[in-house]
Amino acid sequence: MRRLAKRVVQWRDYLLLATVFALARPLPFRALQRLGRRLGLVCWTVAPFRRGVVLANLRAAFGAQLDEPAIRALGRESFAQLGTTLLEFCGYWRLSPERIRGLVEVEGREHIEAALHRGGGALLVSGHFGNWELLGAWLATQGRAVKFLVKTQSNERVDRLQNDVRRRAGVGIIRAGPSVKDVVRTLRGGGLVGLLGDQDAGAGGVFVDFLGRPASVFRGTASLAWRLRCPIVTGFLVRRPDGGFRATIGAPLRIDPAWDEETAIRAITELHTQRLEAMVRSHPDHYFWVHRRWKTRPPEETA
Repeated sequence: MRRLAKRVVQWRDYLLLATVFALARPLPFRALQRLGRRLGLVCWTVAPFRRGVVLANLRAAFGAQLDEPAIRALGRESFAQLGTTLLEFCGYWRLSPERIRGLVEVEGREHIEAALHRGGGALLVSGHFGNWELLGAWLATQGRAVKFLVKTQSNERVDRLQNDVRRRAGVGIIRAGPSVKDVVRTLRGGGLVGLLGDQDAGAGGVFVDFLGRPASVFRGTASLAWRLRCPIVTGFLVRRPDGGFRATIGAPLRIDPAWDEETAIRAITELHTQRLEAMVRSHPDHYFWVHRRWKTRPPEETA
């Protein structure tokens, strides 16, 4: 019975998402943005998915600066941003490379060239911030091999649908797992490997400060950079009032030859987390507050 119930839920989720894609596909991109914003606001009001998690996260991050009405207004706006991002993702099918390049203005383009100028590849670290999927699509229009490291969804139909959209946008897929062969192959071939650096890594992660609280971050990103001596660049998209976007690419983070692996892991992890935190503090409505970022607590707290 439990397995049957799970299959029913997975079919429901897939059909819901596929329906949204089918309805959104013929609409112009700007219409999708307006509709997505309304969808997010409606969901905040009538279908409060994880609204308690959102408000708890916002209170912890900004409770010292904002009163309760401001916290709730920020949570509501974050849902509007999420709804917009969802329908924008549905519209990638129809965006040509020229259209994507026209949507995104770039600050720090030279940092990508600096990271790749020696012929090797680079790791691109972003976060659940703004329209992170469009960042990968924009990079794919620049003539570089771009692959994103993604988790396999438990719902295989939803997983296939999402990754089909990414591939149509020119973004390759590397499945997250114990093997890093595809990552190494892409980097040694001079490509970019993108990943999100703000997922909870459990008790085995390295704990660094994020918005005033220790957060567990996967060690693998910095460890791979140390082992391969490859640079890390950070990238984030901010939405503009006219419906376009501004991409901010940070200067490459490079490994100091004097560092051992543990020193490198902590230093690099702290640096890319600080860059994400700066973007979240300047545009808090752009962050994905619905996930339990601080779910895993450091050993000294659990003790």
